Amino acid sequence: MSYTPIHRVLPALNPDDLAVVARVFERVCADCNEPTSSLVAARCAGTLIRSFQRGIAEEEMLLDIGHAVLRS
Repeated sequence: MSYTPIHRVLPALNPDDLAVVARVFERVCADCNEPTSSLVAARCAGTLIRSFQRGIAEEEMLLDIGHAVLRS
């Protein structure tokens, strides 16, 4: 028997949602002195987007998540 992974498509972000995630991303990178163009920052951005798509929309929660990614 072979295993085929099921990929769930998460909802797209509208411009207002994207602005929230971008604002959090910029602040987290500034707080951690991480260039926004680094690979670690890209991983952080992806985590923030997926978190928002899964329903975490509070900026403080997103900040905590972003800081955790950059400090790991």
